[in-house]
Amino acid sequence: MSDMSGLLEVQRLDNVLDQLRYKHEHLPERAELVALAADRTKLDAAAERTETQRAELQRREREFENEANDLEEKAARLEAKLYDGSVTSPKEATALGEEIKHLKERQGMLEEQGIELLVEMDPLNDQMVQAEAARGEMEAKQGALETALAADEADLEGAIESAVSERAAAAATVPADSVELYEKMRITYGPDAVVEFDAGKGGGCPVAMSAVELDRWKHLPSGTAEPCVDCGRMVVKLD
Repeated sequence: MSDMSGLLEVQRLDNVLDQLRYKHEHLPERAELVALAADRTKLDAAAERTETQRAELQRREREFENEANDLEEKAARLEAKLYDGSVTSPKEATALGEEIKHLKERQGMLEEQGIELLVEMDPLNDQMVQAEAARGEMEAKQGALETALAADEADLEGAIESAVSERAAAAATVPADSVELYEKMRITYGPDAVVEFDAGKGGGCPVAMSAVELDRWKHLPSGTAEPCVDCGRMVVKLD
């Protein structure tokens, strides 16, 4: 008669495999990487908004600067004309002086506005520096997590491969129809589809056998494997 202890070993290894595969699917590094990716997305979105604001301020500052430079050049040309002797009319000289004054006032106002924009940009510049530093930290953390995840996955995959081989060896010691029946019962009863007969524990099933059934099992030969009439699980008698 076949050694039905092999069926219990198959079940034990199936339970081990379930645990290993669950661990493989739920490694903490994987969840941390997902959370880190979400944080990175938020960081990048915030940095993009900040960069858009900064770019707009830079554009306006350049416009002020360019206009101020144009006014400075125009005022310089008028001053040169005013003092090169080509202006002889006092009225024209006065008008030129007023225009030069107006140009310089406008230039000064534009330069002040440009400075205000530069001041407004300072916190945005700081935010971009901080975002870049945070991005670097996230990339370093991501690399460390990916390395740890790969190592844990390799360890678990090795353990799974070993358990699969052990299960195949254990299953080879049991009649194929018994293994097939067990696999069908496992769908319903989960990790304890097969139980070892134990007269001292009501038969070993979650539902205690009746006295008549318990007595019947006591007299069955070693190696017997039958579904329990009370709970439906497969009961194996080893001795």
